[in-house]
Amino acid sequence: MKLSRTVFILSAAGAILASQSSCSSRKPQAMTFAIGQKVQVGKLFYQVIEAQWLAEVQGAKHPPKNRILHLRLNVMNAGALEASVPFLRLIDGAGNEIMEMSDLEGNPRWLGMLRRMQPALTEDGFVYFDVPVGAYKLEVVDNTLADDEKIAYIAIPASLAPPPLAPGSPGN
Repeated sequence: MKLSRTVFILSAAGAILASQSSCSSRKPQAMTFAIGQKVQVGKLFYQVIEAQWLAEVQGAKHPPKNRILHLRLNVMNAGALEASVPFLRLIDGAGNEIMEMSDLEGNPRWLGMLRRMQPALTEDGFVYFDVPVGAYKLEVVDNTLADDEKIAYIAIPASLAPPPLAPGSPGN
């Protein structure tokens, strides 16, 4: 009697573990893209147009603890319904998550706190992160459907190219 009970418990535990691992394996692996590539995540398209390291940012309420990673970003809603663009975060090499800065005022190009996008609308603006200089992954998300969140990453290298020179400027 004890043996059959033990076998039953072990079988049930094995079935539970197997079902949990099969559920997690159904979730697709998030892909990583390069700066400049258009990245589709659900109905949203993200594109990092420019990345720079800055010493400070216009409109910050507090001086930065580190450097400011300034990302110029295009976001397009390709869906038929209004979409919410969530706050973005960076993932460092150790897997730590850093949320974008949210305490900015008077910065007209900042994407802002509330990001609701109408269908077929494209927004162009900046997001900022107070982080040490280093390589990161920008996590981009479409969480329109809570049970079907879609994620991708955009690689942000530690060494960023300088912004392009304007035509007619010295060195061009």
